[in-house]
Amino acid sequence: MKNKKLLCSVCFLFMFLSVLSGQNIVVKGNVTSKTDGLPIIGASVIESTASANGTITDFDGNFTLTVKQGSLLTISYVGFKSVKVEAKALLNVILEEDSEMLEEVVVTGYSTQKKADLTGSVAVVSTKSLKTSTDADPMKSLQGKVPGMTITTNGSPSSTGTIRIRGIGSFNSSQDPLYVVDGVPTTRALNSLNTNDIESMQVLKDAASASIYGSRASNGVIIITTKKGKKADKMQVDFSANLAAQFYTSQSLMKLSNTSEYATAMAQAALNDGLDPVAYAGNYGLNLKAASGTPITVWNPATGSYVNYTVNGLYDGYINQKKTMKYSDTDWLNEISRTGFLQNYDLSLSHANDKHSTMFSLGYKKNNGILKYTDFENISARMNSSYNVNKYITIGENFTVTYTSQVDCAPMENALKMAPTVPVYEEDGVTFAGPVGGMSDRQNPLRESYNNRDNHLDYWRLFGNGYVELKPLKGLVLRSNFGIDHYSSFINAMTNTFHSDIVNNDIAKTTLSHNNETNWTWSNTANYNFRLADKHDITVLAGTEMTKQSVIDFSAYSEEYALEDKDYMWPNAATGTMRNAGAKVGFRLASFFGKIDYNFDDFVLA
Repeated sequence: MKNKKLLCSVCFLFMFLSVLSGQNIVVKGNVTSKTDGLPIIGASVIESTASANGTITDFDGNFTLTVKQGSLLTISYVGFKSVKVEAKALLNVILEEDSEMLEEVVVTGYSTQKKADLTGSVAVVSTKSLKTSTDADPMKSLQGKVPGMTITTNGSPSSTGTIRIRGIGSFNSSQDPLYVVDGVPTTRALNSLNTNDIESMQVLKDAASASIYGSRASNGVIIITTKKGKKADKMQVDFSANLAAQFYTSQSLMKLSNTSEYATAMAQAALNDGLDPVAYAGNYGLNLKAASGTPITVWNPATGSYVNYTVNGLYDGYINQKKTMKYSDTDWLNEISRTGFLQNYDLSLSHANDKHSTMFSLGYKKNNGILKYTDFENISARMNSSYNVNKYITIGENFTVTYTSQVDCAPMENALKMAPTVPVYEEDGVTFAGPVGGMSDRQNPLRESYNNRDNHLDYWRLFGNGYVELKPLKGLVLRSNFGIDHYSSFINAMTNTFHSDIVNNDIAKTTLSHNNETNWTWSNTANYNFRLADKHDITVLAGTEMTKQSVIDFSAYSEEYALEDKDYMWPNAATGTMRNAGAKVGFRLASFFGKIDYNFDDFVLA
């Protein structure tokens, strides 16, 4: 008897502890500096087990955060050593200054600053983890590293991330941030940039830090600096290779109805609307009065009782009158997905001495998407070099050329909405099946992907800059920087003929699209740093920038081809309708800017 009581007590204790472990607690805390005891404003407080859950301290160094019982909190701030503490109802956290980090210099906008002197909201991202990143888009690697910044993707093999620095619901937040790569601004996606070429990344989040870029910084700024050659006795050679498998898990996929559940829903919907469920189901290739099949039970609101049916194919096991599509139980998400493999290979050669610095790199990315017949392939080459003419003059360039080919297709909506009763193929095993009767005219999602397999977008991108720096006086740096971003793309989008019951296309057609976009930016800056009376540190920045964009679009449409083949379906072989369109657009921008930073005795005032 005593053993039973002891066993019950132990079970009760474990149940009590498990309930407690699943509970949330509200943590109220305060963060101060060990050096002077003053509160730290804007320190990041993040739940270690859930990087999306976090907050920052207010003007008094206080914070409030709801977390899971037993979680660890990571508290960090620029210039201070990060600490991890166990979540409690009340916390007092003291951060110790990191002297090495404070002396580190970061790029903020046409200039550099010590971390200790940063006053705006600037997130400095460590690039150590990028070496093992398998993402095609380096921006995706920022996920969870910058508080308040959200990154989402659509599952495309091109891996382009949608970045929102200032929240999803904020005004004018539907645009991506401004990217500045080696001083050259761009708003185009960076999935063609070699991740291993990146030396540092800074995210300018608030108006104070990003205002130097004017209206272009309305959605924040991400500044990227690429690698340079490092001083060494011999040339340094680095090679890296990454291989990753990617696939949908049962937790990440939406659970779809099977045929039995689908039939139950159809019958219940009909009864709820006062319709005959047998006739209603017949429009969807179902027979609810078959002698054998899967039994279903639905509630009839009119009689206040349950009704029993059996479900089978409408026409002797077929769902269409032509008897080409057999009654099926198709999992469409499973049919369009696969295990994808992503490969990254990078090789770099670098050397530097007191006179020059050189870095050359080659990169290759290949991503077979998790959706069938999708693909992304990228080859990039970069050359970064600088040369000290004398102690007053330095010239240099950073230039990359990339070639990308990608096949994207988004049949997910049709896969979620196509009835499971429809098979993937008709009985011949070759013709793609499709909706029947009164079904919506959904496309067969696998046929969409298959017919799109040759519609690849190919583009070249040339991106880089050349610069000259003059240092005529101590503390004075004059810099002239000319950058160019050229993008040239081409796609031949073919639409094949197909017949699948009520969804058909009798006309083979192609659309050729060609896009040329050239952006150049010329900036000139003067940066002067000086000290007065050994306590007043002043930095003055003044500059001007001119930008020009020119875009030329051209497209041609043609119909009807005797042969449906990717090498034949070009406009000169078309026998039907032909038309074309084109346009030239662009803009120019001239900017004048300036900034003054003042530091009194290493105490930042503004």
